[in-house]
Amino acid sequence: MSEHAHRALIVEDDDKIVDLVVDYVESLGHTHARAANQAEARELFAGGKYCYVLLDLEIPVKAKRMALVEHGVNLLEEMRRKQETCRTPIIIMTSHGTDGPYLAVDMMKKGADDYICKPFDSAPDGRAPTDVIKQALLKVCKHPPAHCPALNAPPQPECKPLPTAPSEATPFEGGKLVFRSDRVELLGRIILTAKGKRFSRPLLELLAEKRQDGEYQAYPGNALAEALDPAKQKGQNEVAGYVRHLRKKIKGALLAAGVSCGDHDVIMSGGCGYRLNPWIGVEFLDD
Repeated sequence: MSEHAHRALIVEDDDKIVDLVVDYVESLGHTHARAANQAEARELFAGGKYCYVLLDLEIPVKAKRMALVEHGVNLLEEMRRKQETCRTPIIIMTSHGTDGPYLAVDMMKKGADDYICKPFDSAPDGRAPTDVIKQALLKVCKHPPAHCPALNAPPQPECKPLPTAPSEATPFEGGKLVFRSDRVELLGRIILTAKGKRFSRPLLELLAEKRQDGEYQAYPGNALAEALDPAKQKGQNEVAGYVRHLRKKIKGALLAAGVSCGDHDVIMSGGCGYRLNPWIGVEFLDD
């Protein structure tokens, strides 16, 4: 079974959380659809079937409505009652994890397959947030439901797949990242212009720093957020969004040059944090 055929439904109304979760989902090669409220979730379920669901407990019933924990619980119970969703793995996401283990136990009794806490900046057992989310996804994907498109159906239109390179594209095998005064280039292609000076370029410059042993410095999401924004108006969720945006810009620029680049071919993540891939060289030019 191809891992790339897994399809996820993300039921979350917070755009910042969605950016972070999508980054993890796409890092596994999975496709996804997003619902910002219960009405959208029901519509998406009616149009296609999914391998797993990431469900925010505080999800509004409709757009512009106030969200309560009970709303997500009601949607969980509804999905478990319906035949088409009764076996779909559901991972609960909530900021109420500090309320104690009782909520988690209650969600499991109501049919949830796993339970992870927001914000994704810490884990009770000491695991990195990346590991918490990825392990939850890998756990539910070991035994996908029979209707999972990963087994026997093509992706549906509402689930946008990751861009694929043409068959004649050359695989990316490393290159030099060149920082110029008005742009940043990779393999001679512009990946950032002056418009990216506020956050994107400083982020890349931080990742270009090396340790004393010559290896690229790794930054956890919170460390990058603090370095980029000492005023602490932005957090690691925003950083994840910037990294995701940079990866898409890089992939698009190289694909236009006939080079196929993966998400982690330039900017790596997981484990010790965000860092440049060792096969990337760096050069700063004053021009």
